[in-house]
Amino acid sequence: MYTLDQIAEITNIKLVGKNNYSIHHFLNDSRSVLYSNETLFIALRTERNNGHNYIPELIEKGVTSFLISENDFNTSPYSDSNISFLVSIDPLKTIQQLAAYHRQQFSIPVIGITGSNGKTVVKEWLYQLLKTNYSICRSPKSYNSQIGVPLSVLNLNASHTLAIFEAGISQPGEMETLASIIRPTIGVLTSIGSAHDEGFKNREEKIQEKIKLLLGSDALIISGLEKNKISESLQKKSVFVSEYNDADLKVKFENNTLHLKSKNVDHTFKIPFSDLASLSNTAACVGVMLHLGFKEKEIAEKIKLLQPVALRLEIKKGIHNSLIINDYYNSDLDSLKIALTHLQQQNNRLKKMVIVSDIEQSGISPSDLYHNLADLFSQYEIDLVVGIGKEIIQHKPLFKSNSLFFESTQNFIEQFRFINYQFSDAGILLKGGRSFGFENISRLLQLKSHDTVFEIDLNKLTENVNYYRSLISKEVKIMGMVKAMGYGSGSTEIARTLQHMGVDYLAVAYADEGVELRASHISLPIMVMSPEEDAFEDIINYQLEPEIYHFKVLRSFVAKLDSMGITEPYPVHLKIDTGMHRLGFEEQDFNELLKELQRTPQLKVQSVFSHLSGSDNPDLDAFTKEQIRIFESAYNLLEKGLGYTVIKHICNSGAITRFKEAHYNMVRLGIGMYGVGVNEKEQNKLKNVGTLKTRISQIKNVVKGQTVSYNRSGKINSDTKIATIPIGYADGFSRALGNGKHGVYIQNTFCKTVGNICMDMCMVDVTAIRCNEGEEVIIFENAEQINVMAQAINSISYEVLTSVSARVKRVYVQE
Repeated sequence: MYTLDQIAEITNIKLVGKNNYSIHHFLNDSRSVLYSNETLFIALRTERNNGHNYIPELIEKGVTSFLISENDFNTSPYSDSNISFLVSIDPLKTIQQLAAYHRQQFSIPVIGITGSNGKTVVKEWLYQLLKTNYSICRSPKSYNSQIGVPLSVLNLNASHTLAIFEAGISQPGEMETLASIIRPTIGVLTSIGSAHDEGFKNREEKIQEKIKLLLGSDALIISGLEKNKISESLQKKSVFVSEYNDADLKVKFENNTLHLKSKNVDHTFKIPFSDLASLSNTAACVGVMLHLGFKEKEIAEKIKLLQPVALRLEIKKGIHNSLIINDYYNSDLDSLKIALTHLQQQNNRLKKMVIVSDIEQSGISPSDLYHNLADLFSQYEIDLVVGIGKEIIQHKPLFKSNSLFFESTQNFIEQFRFINYQFSDAGILLKGGRSFGFENISRLLQLKSHDTVFEIDLNKLTENVNYYRSLISKEVKIMGMVKAMGYGSGSTEIARTLQHMGVDYLAVAYADEGVELRASHISLPIMVMSPEEDAFEDIINYQLEPEIYHFKVLRSFVAKLDSMGITEPYPVHLKIDTGMHRLGFEEQDFNELLKELQRTPQLKVQSVFSHLSGSDNPDLDAFTKEQIRIFESAYNLLEKGLGYTVIKHICNSGAITRFKEAHYNMVRLGIGMYGVGVNEKEQNKLKNVGTLKTRISQIKNVVKGQTVSYNRSGKINSDTKIATIPIGYADGFSRALGNGKHGVYIQNTFCKTVGNICMDMCMVDVTAIRCNEGEEVIIFENAEQINVMAQAINSISYEVLTSVSARVKRVYVQE
């Protein structure tokens, strides 16, 4: 706990305000307010957002303390209020300085972890391995950035006997600050890979930058790196754990067995994982435990109990119009707070429910722990708590009277048929320790349990939007296209992510898509591109903004405004036809359109826009430039005649990179946002957002001369191994892809289709690989595969993405 006066004194900044509040919580995400009167909000300005914009909203929520930049916010309107401001030249540096001071108050062992791959997994596994021996403070999730590290370190308190923090960097000069905050006594370097290579001159520079975290450590555990990569002075206090011959603990993997061999000892450990990354991460953990003095036998027993680390939260549709948020595999209070924030952001019409197991929390008495848990649920206004486990049952008087409790997951499943009505119209967070098997509850609650899923990575969506943001000037707005179920990805979660990122506008095709977004807490302006007359009332009631493309639409909409008694000017968007000849007012209409608008005070022209028909095709550049000329003529005439400035937009994803002169004051971001670029150069900058995948249902050996699928279309010319997978043309895997015209990817091997594609399944040739029933099958996971699939059906990537059927389960993942 620090008072505002103390923070100001420690960091040498100014306190403005009458109240010297005590601060227990530090926050930089405006969505995550929990204890408003004990929270300091850190307003950060970045290239893409400005935290100062959220201060008025947070004041309404009860937050009274803010760390602000002296040039970004005017405090004078609050001079007579109960609001206090810490005013800094650089709020980020101030909170880093405070965290560094805070760290110096503790003399406990601190493990600092860096590297390219495995940082979060090694941190979480060290927590699992050491939690019975120490009271541990650790980074929540993957909080390893310039702001994540200080927020993690500020969680240290007197009850902790060990801390584990991770540090990530993307360019030179960042690690010195993180090192000064963490000040590890034990340094861990995980494997070095390609992540963030683009921020460094070469791999060698990246290694040297990461090692800066470890310089002041008493001991270093180096995984997956040769000795000659670091200085001799560091080598003297390092233990190298790798497959290299010069390693202090030479690693050898064999049949889920990890051998660590030194000059004197050969350690052997059975591991509950088989992939090489997990084996390497386990080796790093063993190195740390050996340094801490643990004996081989105790380490071996603890390793057997290691559980997978869920790095990404999943969101799925559930039964009875519910929404399932899967965040099991860890069950501590820090990760629970993050998951509760996601629950809070869901559809405001849904009840809020949490199914939670016994909580792991070393260093806190069970009484304090479950008091904190009950208080947390009260703060987040959880409507129904379902507690599972013998320990949480002992504390059930702390929770709301309608809460439900079960001794085990199996007991809950057995009783579910008597209580399932309570799970309707709810957002349901699943938060449980791995030993409780909450994946069984997830299967019980989710709407679809097919093996075929469309997995949407919201972090990659964010990266793509930020790439396009880097191409436009700060004053240019972004309209995110979320029509057609967000190009197949699902409009609600996409829209929620865009709203959080500060995108300015959304666009849908039809009013009902906009209504659904409004029901899901989406408050951004939403343009409806195909406003049907029957939907005008919904458009007005839900504050949607129609595209006006014809005089008849204009007059009908004005008539509806009049009939509903709407007198204030209503925002509309004028569509100009500049040569695509689909919808819109043409050049000969411009003067009449202006006159109509001048005598129609019920309308306020929010934007004027048009569509480029060939912006991604250099052969059509002359035509594109003519379209731009016609558009400029139109908006110049309209702005002059209306007497006010409007938003102007004509650039789609392809035009953003190719026609910068036509950005005006807004661009429309569509297919590029989902990871498909217009050319190879742009594609290299984007991340594919959606992965369509399934699993092998059955494998058959079909002998020469037999046939496969309907109409005996798949002729077998030699003995062949056939895998049947549960995806067909009703799921979006076109019938045109059959008979070897396309295929799928199993173990990174392209396996061609055999015979006709069926409605619900298809068959592929897996003769060349060793695979098993239940094994994962990738339909597409990158833009190249999407484009190849599009070519196979003589179409474009848009059709591939939007053809993924609504019956295919969407799973949203986010770190």
